[in-house]
This record gives sequence, C-alpha cells and structure tokens, in this order.
Amino acid sequence: MTIAEALKRLEKNIKENELIHNGDKLLLGCSGGADSNAMLYLFSRLRVPLNLTLLVIHINHQIRGAESDADEDFVKQLCQDLNIPVIIRKIVVPETGNLENQARKLRFEVFNKILESYNFDKILLAHQKEDQAETVMLNFLRGAGISGMAGIKGITGKVVHPLLCFSRKELEEVLKQAGISWRTDSSNLETKFRRNLLRNEIMPQLEKEFNPALKSHLFFLAELFSQAETIFKQRSKTQFRRLCIDIQPGKVVFELTPLLKLSPIERYYLFRSAFHYVCGSENDFFAVHFQAIENILNGKGSKCLNLPHKITVIKQYAEVIVQIETEKEVKETEPLVIDADRTMAVYGNYRFNFKYLRVLPKEQTGDELESRVILDADKINIPFIIRFRQPGDQFVPFGMTQLKRLKEFFIDEKVPKYERDLIPVFDDGEKLFWIVGYRLDNRVRYDENTTRYLQITATNISVKSRKAILKKKRGNNESDEL
Repeated sequence: MTIAEALKRLEKNIKENELIHNGDKLLLGCSGGADSNAMLYLFSRLRVPLNLTLLVIHINHQIRGAESDADEDFVKQLCQDLNIPVIIRKIVVPETGNLENQARKLRFEVFNKILESYNFDKILLAHQKEDQAETVMLNFLRGAGISGMAGIKGITGKVVHPLLCFSRKELEEVLKQAGISWRTDSSNLETKFRRNLLRNEIMPQLEKEFNPALKSHLFFLAELFSQAETIFKQRSKTQFRRLCIDIQPGKVVFELTPLLKLSPIERYYLFRSAFHYVCGSENDFFAVHFQAIENILNGKGSKCLNLPHKITVIKQYAEVIVQIETEKEVKETEPLVIDADRTMAVYGNYRFNFKYLRVLPKEQTGDELESRVILDADKINIPFIIRFRQPGDQFVPFGMTQLKRLKEFFIDEKVPKYERDLIPVFDDGEKLFWIVGYRLDNRVRYDENTTRYLQITATNISVKSRKAILKKKRGNNESDEL
C-alpha cells in the first residue's frame, strides 16, 4: 500500500463514518509502536487539508524500566520530526488487581483530563483490523452480546478509532515508505496477559487448524454485528417513545404489559436506552444486569433492583421505573412535635410549611413536587406530631365514613412496599389526620361552619436535590478501548 492510497482510504473512512470534522482539535495517543506511529504520520499529512489541530500524548507506564524511558524518548523525537507538539505523562500502575485494566483506567484519566484542560474535541487511538478481530474473539469467549460482538466502534463519545480500515501489515508498509521506524513492546510477548495469549498462541493455532482467514472473518463479523446493533438502537428509540408513560430528569416509567410483549432482545436495547437516559452513559450495562431485570419482570409482586451508577429498576403493579437512586434516606426514629407557633419543619424527605388562616384561600397552583392540604384547624389537637407508620395504624380516608387500616390503604393505592416506611403521617394523639402526599382524614375536612383553617404544604426536598445534581452531571463520556 502506498502512502497516497493510505491517505485516500483514511479520508474516505473519516468522511463515511463522520469520525472527524474539519477544524477539529485532536489528541493522539501514541505508544511508539507501529500502529500509533502510522496514525501520527498519516494525520500529520491530513493536518492542513482538514484544518486539524494535533497534540500527541504519550503515557509512560514505567513498568519496563529503561525500555519504557526509551519509548518516551523515541516518541519525543518522532513528534519533533513531524512538527507535532507532545505531552508526556508518567503513571504508576498498581501491582494488585488486573494490570491491563488498571493501566487502561489510568490512561483514560490522563486523556480525559488533557482533553478538558486544552479544550480539545476528540481522542484518537490507533487500533486496526487485527485488534478488532482479537477484541471480537475475546468478547465471544466472555459471552458478549451483539454490542460486544460488534467489537471496537469507529467512534464512541469523544473516542475515535480511525485506523480500523487498515491491517497491521498495511500500516507497517506506510511507515517503511515514510522512513519511520517503530518500537516493539517486549511485554506484548508475555502470555500472562489474556490478549497476548490470544494473539500469540490461540489465534495462530485456530488459523492453522480451522481457518487461515480467521481474522478477516472476525473483522467481517464485527461489521455485521455493528450494523445489527445500529438497527436495534434505532428500533429501541421507537419502542422507548411508544412505551414510556412518564419521563423526568433521572427517571423513566414504562407500562409493564406492552413491555412484556416485546422480544427479549428488544427489551435489552430498550432498557439500555433507559439506562443511558437516566445516568448519561451506556457503560456498565451488561447482559447480567438485563437478566436480573428479566427476573423481576417475570416475578410476582413489587420488586426493586440496584444497577451500576446508582440506578434502580422498580417493578410495581402495572409500571416499570428506571431511575437514579436518591441519596441514602435517613429515617427519623423519633416523632417530631409541632406546636401552634411552628411555621416550618423538616422530617424525612419533606419540608413542611404551616399557615393558619381565617379565610379560605383561592385555588393556588404550586410546585410539581409539592403536596398542599387545607383542613379545619379546630378539628385537630395541637400540638400534634409527624412520624412514620406503625403497626395497627388506621384512619378515615377523605370521602369515607369508616376506619381503614393504613396498610390496606397503601395496597389499594398501589404504594410500593419499599416506599411505605418513608411516607410521613400526621398524628394528633386521637387520629391520623394526614397521610402525606395521599389523603386527609375525613374527620378534619373543613365545612360551612369552619372559622379557622390550617394550610400545610409538603415539599419533597430529596427529589429537588436530585434534579439539581442531574442538571450538572448530565453528559456522555463513553469510551471504548482495548
């Protein structure tokens, strides 16, 4: 492959897949190996035609001692020859745990920090066809689904893999023609790393015994799965709009019955879309999480499931809720006494405001998170208390004349079990006169003989707090790397 042919293919790949736009500021990860050196050289040639700003980042993992330092010096010299600025960062990889994953995590922390600090647009990584084939095989062995079998994506968030249209041999040919050498990482021969074991021993054996064109077929398979995933993602958008009955910042509600009529794979992509909407990322939503969701959908009664990124999935009656978890509620153990002079109080997840009135106020519209009631102030005992429910609690629901057990009321109102203990109740010593957010007691309703009213407003402060947090953290910093 000539340099001119490589440049033409690269430009075609960039344009067809919308990987990079004219005028982009690009951060190029370079290890000193053949793939990343070829990426540096090719983009140095595209810098003027595409009006690109380039900055190289080299991470010295300090694992191979003098060899790591020699890689660093090599990259510095190459960048000087190509007239591309370079930033060197040294990291210390913990010796405990998975060395590959630890190094990857630290690399991306550096990449993202520099990307933000220098206000760059994208991170470019130099994975090519063989890397794609190895990734598909590794994902297959791990039992990955369609997304995993699609392998490395050309672009995910701000991470771009522009060289997936090249083989390793083609990139080495380009470097030879350009007169550029490359470094060989000796650790690539260590089979203690799974990818090296696959690359150096398992794949060659499979090619020998089963299929000499294995890598090409795996690359083709990744393309097919990528197209399939695109179709399922598009379909999930339609299903999302059709089945979603409520959507708020950090919360999505689906109708259960039509949800169960979908095929499992449609549900998988639907919940992945909901996961992405709620927390801003599809990262860490795996098949094991979907199977757990399937289990609660097919189980009896109300169920609650915790997922990564503080996401909870709740099945309650005819609804399925996907929402970001509220901060840990601290449930008060002692009742809170409210006397006649009290105008404000906080209990549980609520802030209460009290106002005594002589004239019934005109109808008012309040905040969506508020619950406002007006009752006859002379029909309650003051002081009263705010507390959580207790065994045997009962009251006369507004509009009724007979006592009803609070537990039965919650069942009739379809209040999930895990929410019932967090609902404050108002108790004047003789009766429960308000179940916050749900119902007044009929015995405290005002009538034509009422001369003094009590207006109580309850505001769910935990939900307000969560909405504010979500506005700040909303975003997508997805990344996909070997």
